Amino acid sequence: MARLMVLGGSNCQRNALIAARRLGHQTVLIDYYDHPPAAELADIHVKASTFDLPACLAAAKEHHVDGIFTIGTDQPVYTAACVAAELGLPSPISTKTALSVTNKKVMKRILAEHGIPAAEYRLIGPESGPGALDGLHSPFVLKPVDSQGQRGIFKLNCAEEVVSHLGETLSFSRQKEALVEEFYPSAELTVSGWVQDEKLFLLAVTDRQCFDDPVHIGVCVGHRFPAIHMARYQEIARISCRIVDAFAIRGGPVYIQMLVGKDGIKVNELACRIGGAFEDVFLPYLSSFDILRAVIDSALGNPVDCSVLEGYDPSQNPRQVSVQLMFCNSGKVCTVTPLEELRALPYVLDAGYNYGLGDRIPALENATARFGHCVIVSETGGMEEKLREFYRLFRVLDDNGRNLVIPHNFAGEIPAHL
Repeated sequence: MARLMVLGGSNCQRNALIAARRLGHQTVLIDYYDHPPAAELADIHVKASTFDLPACLAAAKEHHVDGIFTIGTDQPVYTAACVAAELGLPSPISTKTALSVTNKKVMKRILAEHGIPAAEYRLIGPESGPGALDGLHSPFVLKPVDSQGQRGIFKLNCAEEVVSHLGETLSFSRQKEALVEEFYPSAELTVSGWVQDEKLFLLAVTDRQCFDDPVHIGVCVGHRFPAIHMARYQEIARISCRIVDAFAIRGGPVYIQMLVGKDGIKVNELACRIGGAFEDVFLPYLSSFDILRAVIDSALGNPVDCSVLEGYDPSQNPRQVSVQLMFCNSGKVCTVTPLEELRALPYVLDAGYNYGLGDRIPALENATARFGHCVIVSETGGMEEKLREFYRLFRVLDDNGRNLVIPHNFAGEIPAHL
């Protein structure tokens, strides 16, 4: 029996703890909340921040862990790599690679050095004035270099607005600089893959569907497979392989966000972890590759069997997936559709809530306000009707009986009146 340290205890990490237990391993959960959702599944819960490297290292030593990993969250990837390096534990990536995929300053430099297309950018700090953005074309995207969950990200129309928002953006960062990019009008794609011995196996290309908000951009409300730009699969695959080489990714999961616009495909960002849209649920459905078990085996230094991926081509996969990341208007939750009813639907692979009865849902500014998720699949088409049925059933009511669920309309997938 091995002992695994899992960084993060949100609903995104619950399946990791379930899988570790199913494989016969003990788990040590790191999360700074008193009662994170995944804590009930862990053998040991250490109340500490996943960003706190000394605390995570001390806990790993105290509990004699044999491996460490995270899924669904960016910044703990660096913590995991550093703890593994310090204790001589297995890690699919080096600390250098981990830093490059969790710090956008380093990430953008590597993309530029290797000629991988990305938006033009500047780095600015508290002493910077509007002139620091001379040469960039507005509108701008301001973001922290080391945050996650769309915290502190703004689309802004002029340099003066960037300067005025800088303090708020830096409040979500441990660094003294922030990133400013030229906004690129585009559709968003995500690429999920697995790297084994520096060879990339692509598992899925999905549309990353976001709220159409003029300021708080990038808040994802759904993922759709197959992506509408699957005709560009070969180009997407080539860029993905270049990224693996440029960032010296030796093994493990990769998650890449791409932007498709009039000037072609540009890379938004990348990570070395399973995505936060419950890819651990739908990737095995699409590819028959148990990526979560692969992550666990990789963290323990066990061999990973990728034979099922030889010859697998996501662009030829007839199956459909729609991951609904549900958001609600601000208010108190007084009635909610029982999860058991959602999970009983024949086309639902997984569902979960981040809020419960009596909780107050905050105003929507970033991904932390997400109410829950549902993974919907289809073997034979008819996804739109399944989504209609799902949104007829899913209700979150306040004390006035008002349905708080924010209706979505993804190119006809979900009717606007629901």
